[in-house]
Amino acid sequence: MSKKKVKKQVWGPKKTKKAMKFDDTYSLKYWKMFDIPLFGGDKSRVLKELENQIRQGRKKYWVATVNPEFVMAGKKDRWFKRILQTKTSLNVVDGIGLIWAFELIKSTSFKVDKVRSKFLKFMTRWWWGIKTGVDVLRGKYKERVASGADLVVDLAKMAKKYNKKIFLLGGWGDRAVKTGEYLIKKTGLKNNQVRACAGEPTVTNEEVKKDINKFKPDVLLVAYGMKRQEMWIEENLKKIDAGVVMGVGRSFDYYSGDLKRAPKVWRKIGMEWLYSLIKEPKRIKRQLALPKFVGRVLRG
Repeated sequence: MSKKKVKKQVWGPKKTKKAMKFDDTYSLKYWKMFDIPLFGGDKSRVLKELENQIRQGRKKYWVATVNPEFVMAGKKDRWFKRILQTKTSLNVVDGIGLIWAFELIKSTSFKVDKVRSKFLKFMTRWWWGIKTGVDVLRGKYKERVASGADLVVDLAKMAKKYNKKIFLLGGWGDRAVKTGEYLIKKTGLKNNQVRACAGEPTVTNEEVKKDINKFKPDVLLVAYGMKRQEMWIEENLKKIDAGVVMGVGRSFDYYSGDLKRAPKVWRKIGMEWLYSLIKEPKRIKRQLALPKFVGRVLRG
């Protein structure tokens, strides 16, 4: 008896994580991009969920801020993809490219199914890709992106509100310390509510874990860069006493003052990545994941 081929789901409402309820009116629902589950709510709902976890003192609640680079890295590295599928507690959208792809596929799925020609299918997706891109540039979907850099400040404000502690790990040199100073000034946190550590290679991982377990943070932000920080969290989460844990990429670079962040107008239309590329052309190799992602979506 011949086996039927099952086409992999690129996106859709089918859940790979169980919906989690924390009140009578709201539950977490997911959609998928290349088999990676992503939270379907806007930023206000992301903040509501994070605030609930902090208020309740939830332990080991792992948040991943996913962008197209994560998705493409997951296609190359099955272990990394598995982390995003089964290990994290909440995957939030940190990249307008994912929203663009979702809206494009949603708009063209039924139209393309009726077209037999591969060329016409591609041109249909291309046309809707441009149309959706224009909507992105107009800021239509800006509230559906929860930037990891923005969430750093949001979490610090929650820590202040509920008298919680926050631990900053990683960054280059003293950027974690500088970020801590910025958050204290920005949100009114007290000095004893914030601790910073550069992490490896300056400090051994054993010392890092001891420091975290002694401090017992309600929020742990790990700035080791995409993929490496997720690897660190996956390997150490069971060994540390922490509440909400989130990888934040290069966020400490911004809040330490060592790197200028994109102006709000760039962030509003989801072009922060382009601003960073203009400012740091050396990032071109990493940013090549973006056109690859766009091409993969347009091909269907």
